[in-house]
Amino acid sequence: MGDLTGGLVGVVGGYGGVGAVAAARLSAWGVAPLRVGGRDTRRTAEAAARLGAHACPVDVSNPESLAAFVRGCRVVINCAGPAVVVGDLVARAARDAGARYVDAAGDEEFHRRLEALDWPGTAVISAGMMPGLTGLLPRLLIDGVERPLRLTGWVGGRDRFTVTAALDYLAAFDRFGETFAAWRGGRRVSRAAAVDPAAGVPFFPGPVAATPYLSTETEALARGLGVADVTWFSVFDGEHLWQALTRQPGGATVEERAARLSRAAELDLFGHDPYQLIVAELAGPSAARTLVVRGAGANELTGATAAMAAMAVLSGDVPAGVHHAADVLDPRWAAGLLAGVEVLDGPAWEAAVVEEGVL
Repeated sequence: MGDLTGGLVGVVGGYGGVGAVAAARLSAWGVAPLRVGGRDTRRTAEAAARLGAHACPVDVSNPESLAAFVRGCRVVINCAGPAVVVGDLVARAARDAGARYVDAAGDEEFHRRLEALDWPGTAVISAGMMPGLTGLLPRLLIDGVERPLRLTGWVGGRDRFTVTAALDYLAAFDRFGETFAAWRGGRRVSRAAAVDPAAGVPFFPGPVAATPYLSTETEALARGLGVADVTWFSVFDGEHLWQALTRQPGGATVEERAARLSRAAELDLFGHDPYQLIVAELAGPSAARTLVVRGAGANELTGATAAMAAMAVLSGDVPAGVHHAADVLDPRWAAGLLAGVEVLDGPAWEAAVVEEGVL
């Protein structure tokens, strides 16, 4: 790892759920100096004071305010939302200031827009839990599985879902992938897998709703691993969010739909601790391995991933150009920095039974 103290790192949205985690991880990993920014002056000052960072309030909708924030930054990390609205604004400001760029969100469309800017330096997008870790960490499974044939994954849990996060989710849902699709014989197949709304899922604490969802990230992962068959599930622990997603009222605005999702998530979370799990099983003719990633919430995993991407960029480990985080980060290095990552021998259900017996 190269010099982590050689230039200013700015975190836009630095007191939000994702940004606060990213800034705290950077500070703990010795990245300095840090600049923390957000629209609220008081919250910006409090967040910066907790880390010994520089406070710099920023309104991403104001070009002058944004230009002042990114000025002098070696790397700018965007953790503000909705990403579908603010991502381009922060990215353009970073490019114009000559800074490298990291975004906790992003999809193929965002990647194309940044490439169209003829980016002169380095930009890493999709540096979150999903996309991000879900495309990066399953690559750890390839060691020990000869001739991999099948990848099965589950990601989700019980968590808070802010209105801003819900807006991003709804905006990216159709662009990022296809519900009920799977990867069969090296190609996307629609309506390929059934849904069991009360299915048991390995390592999840009880009955959950598991919906097949094939993302563009998972397709890239399948190609990279050389796997012909992939089934990937979005998992919802709690009935309210599941029902809100599958029974959207007709005629509702996207803002109304996002507010409904946020309320449903809070109902599911009542009386429970938030959690997120990523479980992936890679199987070959004679062996299987299972990845388990545990987090206290999506914000924790997303913020940590954004911070790791920034460290890799700072160290010069990412070449010039626009990249998805899963394509340029080292999965072993990332797993070593994150708590709660396990790679287990055997199929997922077998490994889960063994772990339950040990506990």
